[in-house]
Amino acid sequence: MDVDMTNQSNPATDTRQPGTVRVSSPDLFFGMRIRTVLKQLGYTVVLTKSSTEFSDHPDGIVLGLIDFNQPVNWLEFQPAIDGGLPIVAFGAHTNVAGFRAAKAAGVARVVSNGEFNRSLPDLAAKYSRK
Repeated sequence: MDVDMTNQSNPATDTRQPGTVRVSSPDLFFGMRIRTVLKQLGYTVVLTKSSTEFSDHPDGIVLGLIDFNQPVNWLEFQPAIDGGLPIVAFGAHTNVAGFRAAKAAGVARVVSNGEFNRSLPDLAAKYSRK
């Protein structure tokens, strides 16, 4: 059986980098866990200290991750959202207001902390811009 492999990538020889992910999380330890997982997948990870830093200089940024376990002023992240940066927001499953606010802000996906922990590699692959 002949198979056309011309459009298939080979992880052993594919030298393309997935890109940079910006993360906004007040929890440094959780931010480092995110960094560890994404670096294993080849992403460069930048932990941001402010919404301005998160939204500045979008070149090369393929995905944004926003932790809403603490209150988030979504208006401060609007430049990144309006600029087309795909953003996955995550927070406690009991934070109904947080889920609604993130969705109203226009993020690409909102998930619970548990879903985020289980699915980070899949979320990054699905939502990062190529």
